[in-house]
Amino acid sequence: MTTIDVSQVGSLPRFGTAWVTWRQHRLALFGVVALLAALAALLLIGGLDARSTYDQLGLDQCTFTPGTHCDQLATQFINQYRTMRLLLVFLLLLPGAFGAFVGGPLVARELESGTYRFAWTQGAGRTRWILTKLLLIAAGLVVASAAFSPVYSWWNAPFQRVQPTGFNDYLGFEFNGIVFPVQTLLAFAAGVLAGLVFRRSVVAVGSVFLSAFALLMATTFLLRKHYMTPLTTSGKLDPHDWALGNSYQDPAGHLLSHVQEHTLYQQFQVATSQQPSATFRAWLEAQHYTLLTNYHPASRFWSFQLIETGWMSLLTLLLAATTVWLIRRRT
Repeated sequence: MTTIDVSQVGSLPRFGTAWVTWRQHRLALFGVVALLAALAALLLIGGLDARSTYDQLGLDQCTFTPGTHCDQLATQFINQYRTMRLLLVFLLLLPGAFGAFVGGPLVARELESGTYRFAWTQGAGRTRWILTKLLLIAAGLVVASAAFSPVYSWWNAPFQRVQPTGFNDYLGFEFNGIVFPVQTLLAFAAGVLAGLVFRRSVVAVGSVFLSAFALLMATTFLLRKHYMTPLTTSGKLDPHDWALGNSYQDPAGHLLSHVQEHTLYQQFQVATSQQPSATFRAWLEAQHYTLLTNYHPASRFWSFQLIETGWMSLLTLLLAATTVWLIRRRT
């Protein structure tokens, strides 16, 4: 019978866990990179075509004033690529998809197959094992997602010149800043924790994908506009400002309630029944009412980016720390 002298066995190589992590999860990372590369190629092809059309229409020589020939050309340009722009809304699914499909099976697959008994009893220890996985895969996701953002910004540049939008432009906010990688990391951390809790890869992937998408939609449409107190103006907004809504102020300086606005609108209809071209806004201004617009100025774009990055990063760290703590305690 052969015996092994434990004292002669070398310790686990310093980068042994990193090598194992790469071998186990390289296909998932390759899948993320391949999908982003395919999307980037489509955007590059579409961007070249859009720039060619932009030059052919002479939009590079235009100043876009409502009612002018240039404005008509701009409308033609936007309508020509409307379908593609609408289809790209599905890019909002990417953070949840990447996080769920890469993070969900990370621990759940080990628990399903029983290989965690081997992985957690090696020289590296379970803490080093999970930290290596989290850090290396998170780094790969950050690099891949960050590299995609400039491609989208390049593709979107002609449309922004023709029809500027505020930073409430959903895809513009995601991909012109730094929140796309952070959203992906948050979904990834949630996927790993869900896999540890549910112990089933399919359940973890499905639950995290739906949860991440719901959180992103709630952030985009409900939470984001409350990051800072909006400003109010009676003047014209810059095209890149984020307009939130309008309100009216009476001659005495008091804001009108919805009931008062409805009453005034009924009065407007009666007073202008013989004037089909009259507008409610012009009629109110003639009565010395003031239209106010609540908005976030374009200068707040990076403040909003940092706010969203901050709370999502903290939540990501909390989920990752919970995962490490649960693995350390698991028997």
